[in-house]
Amino acid sequence: MHSFSFLAAAAASIFSAVVAKGVTNHSPGDPVIHIINTSTEKTHVYKVEANQDNPPSAIGSGGSTEIPMITVKPGKTVDFYPGQGFVGAFTGRKGKGTRFEVNFRGDSPGAYKTWYNSDMEFGMSDTTLAPTNGAKQINGDSAVAGEQDCLAAANAVWGDVDTATQQQLLDTGYLEGSTGGNGALTAVHMDKNADLSVIEFFQITAHLNAYLSPGSGFGKVPSRLAAIADSFSWSVKTKDLTITGY
Repeated sequence: MHSFSFLAAAAASIFSAVVAKGVTNHSPGDPVIHIINTSTEKTHVYKVEANQDNPPSAIGSGGSTEIPMITVKPGKTVDFYPGQGFVGAFTGRKGKGTRFEVNFRGDSPGAYKTWYNSDMEFGMSDTTLAPTNGAKQINGDSAVAGEQDCLAAANAVWGDVDTATQQQLLDTGYLEGSTGGNGALTAVHMDKNADLSVIEFFQITAHLNAYLSPGSGFGKVPSRLAAIADSFSWSVKTKDLTITGY
């Protein structure tokens, strides 16, 4: 998990070039997700999904229209207005990276909540989601979901893994690099076919800030992994979020 101060600085430096997408009849205070590309070289593309039961005020209502992918060029920002009552997901790398599920239906008398989580079951990318104003979760915990640098997070604990286990993990093909106390990873990958040992390394040893296995309500996974997956749900008192891609 990473300090929001860095994210805020990155946002401030490139908010000057903004493109608006989503519903056109939005008003101040409506849900908005600023999608920032901090890279100076890579174009980032996000797949957008919407629940079919979204109200007419939100993108994807009824599931009748395919939602165009969101392309964010290097150093640019796209402001996406999903509409009131939107529930859906944003996935980096054209749907093959980290997936953020967002629920803007938290209205209640005298209060408001937005729920979201980060999912690396089917892929990972260097992407985070957090409140634009730097607020913490309602429970006081950090509200930054996802990882700024998945490879760095994995490398931070690679030296703590014994050589035999390192080699077993490398043999899966989901991690690339060298073994031993001075060994280092050069690449990390994730998809739905990943070996259980890979999931455990990312989730339990590296503590990646997303869930990598189904929760207790889906399939058969070790209880410790199911419990971790169940815990990945953030709630904040704002409708203004920022996705930052690195």
